[in-house]
Amino acid sequence: MRAEIITIGDELLYGQIEDSNSPFVAEKLTSSGLKVVFKTSVGDDITRIAEAFETARSRVDVIIATGGLGPTSDDLTKKAIVKTFKRNLVLHPEILKNIEDSFQKRGIPMPSINQNQALIPQGTKALSNLWGIAPGIFLEDENTLFFALPGVPVEMQWMLENEVMPMLRAKRVSGSTGAESFILHRKLKTTGISESALFEKIEKLIDPKEEIKIAFLPTLLGVTIRLTMESEEKDPAETKLDEYERKVREILGSLIYGVDEQTLEEVVGRLLFERKKTIAVAESCTGGLLGSRITNISGSSRYFERGVVTYSNQSKTELLKIPPEDIEKYGAVSKEIALLMAEGVRKLARSDFGLSVTGIAGPTGGTPQKPVGLVYIGFAYERDSFAERFIFGQDRRSIRERAAQAALNVVRLFMLNGQRI
Repeated sequence: MRAEIITIGDELLYGQIEDSNSPFVAEKLTSSGLKVVFKTSVGDDITRIAEAFETARSRVDVIIATGGLGPTSDDLTKKAIVKTFKRNLVLHPEILKNIEDSFQKRGIPMPSINQNQALIPQGTKALSNLWGIAPGIFLEDENTLFFALPGVPVEMQWMLENEVMPMLRAKRVSGSTGAESFILHRKLKTTGISESALFEKIEKLIDPKEEIKIAFLPTLLGVTIRLTMESEEKDPAETKLDEYERKVREILGSLIYGVDEQTLEEVVGRLLFERKKTIAVAESCTGGLLGSRITNISGSSRYFERGVVTYSNQSKTELLKIPPEDIEKYGAVSKEIALLMAEGVRKLARSDFGLSVTGIAGPTGGTPQKPVGLVYIGFAYERDSFAERFIFGQDRRSIRERAAQAALNVVRLFMLNGQRI
């Protein structure tokens, strides 16, 4: 089955929001054996939306559209469905009752305009929405399976996984005339090494004739190595992916920190919990971002003791007991102060580990000796402490995010084998 994803909204075309919906949809469809062959973005114009639907009908079996299901005048998806598939809008009293109940539970009156969300094209199925009030829409027309989902990511994701995917799996089984085809992915996540350096390390494993295809996907926080295999037999394909992954790991070792959707904070949190260790952090240039990453994980209170943002020199002295003369001598961004910050927060929290970040996030404040992007990460434990030096480029946002990632990786590597970066 061939699929097309259509994202709807002027904000996408203007670049005002990032499209997180189509990558999520594409991955879910692909992992279930559907081939995503087109992605289309279209603005809030009923004629253009209808044209996009009509074009998709002519070339794919499955259409997933996101966005434009709200109650306001710029939400035109349902009108475009009516135009494309020649259906009338019909009021569904049960949907209207659900919408009214939702507002009542929140203790606020329902604007009359929200009644529009109870209008569904004739002959379609309403898809339930756990996180919002806009129902999705399913329509089967000749050889086309059409789904319209909300644009709000949390609503769209739940609806796709719990409403759309079960229907697609059932359609594939009932309509199958031969062996199914599976597209399997395995993602190996690395950090602290460039795309080109990774390629050089595993180049000998890359063979254009190999069933398993390999791709390098660089991001701000690291490089993901994606392994892809298309097969009519799922279990043997999984076995081959396992074997290929083993070969990659033999070469890369601890450069790989996770698989598929694992995050670095999840991996570090598991290590801390399993080894019954606690950690406290002291942050300067990251301004709380590191603590936020650690506490992204449910249950992090079992190993995260506290975090302090010691942004000013005075706060470093008052909270972490760093002598002012040391800050004057070495500078707030230095190996020596990173060490004292890590040791100070560990002593303050009485935790097993202390972790610190200090740097120049820019765009101002840099010097030839200490340029923008310079970051020191300190780590303290019972018997010793150490600090690592990094240069993370020029952009303030990326420097802060990469610094938090590197700090987490310092903890991971130390806990695995006492290794320093």
